[in-house]
Amino acid sequence: MDVRPTLLLSIDFEDWHQLVHRRLGRVDWDRPHPAFPRQVHALLDLLDELDATATFFMLGMTVANYPELTCEIVARGHEPASHGFAHVRVHAQMREQFESDVRRSVETIEQVTGRRPIAYRAPAFSITRRTPWAYEILSQLGFRCDSSQYDSPRIPERIGAIPDAPYRLRLSSGPELWEFPVATWGPVPIGGGSYWRLLPAPLIRRGLDDFRVLYFHPYEFAAEPLRANLPPSPTPRQRATATGRSLWRNAGRGLVAKRLRQVARRYRLVSYDQAYDDVARRYGTRTRALSQEGVLV
Repeated sequence: MDVRPTLLLSIDFEDWHQLVHRRLGRVDWDRPHPAFPRQVHALLDLLDELDATATFFMLGMTVANYPELTCEIVARGHEPASHGFAHVRVHAQMREQFESDVRRSVETIEQVTGRRPIAYRAPAFSITRRTPWAYEILSQLGFRCDSSQYDSPRIPERIGAIPDAPYRLRLSSGPELWEFPVATWGPVPIGGGSYWRLLPAPLIRRGLDDFRVLYFHPYEFAAEPLRANLPPSPTPRQRATATGRSLWRNAGRGLVAKRLRQVARRYRLVSYDQAYDDVARRYGTRTRALSQEGVLV
């Protein structure tokens, strides 16, 4: 019997080139990019090596571009979840737009994989104090879990008093929704992404505990560098954006796989759907509600 404590492993399944090229204004931003399947396969092979299972928060437009790759992820034992369809921040949408975007992502994922997602993560962790209504919509759409909270200083207007472990969110209508917040240690975000490339490894390990959430992206696991393709006759601003995005995301990427291997020696890395029952037994009485001020109470 494996007695190691458990970490919840999540992946934001989004094509870095697709998102950056859209930001740069390329007319062909939505075409598949050859680097993305290589990034995903490098990640999947690493997860096989570590005997790890992950929840993949799938962007609907990425699923539409890579249906065979999406099916392979599920066939290799990982959980499909929703990351919305078009990667638009929740607070940039009206209620109806948000519901339509999430519903479209669910339909796309279910059509491709044959599985309806029951976990959701907002693009850029953008369920904030301005958008508490998003939780009601997620509950009405049948989601069991949300993982959109990350107590990071990079997230403006974030919800206050976010616990450091899973909790049940009481809603004014509909069933309660489990919230799996991404790991922090005090004020330090340690859940993954950029922070695993910047923070000392001992600090990251010190802040981990049972059922904390880690999150990453496929581009963080491939050896080849990220390079944005500029549109014809680019403006100085487009050049600066492309250069800045590439430099920031390439810096220290080799550390992520190395550190995940180290963490996997001490922890079991599992998907959300593998952990629901254990989370409910351990944290089932940990219930919170969201105040009108956007603070958990």
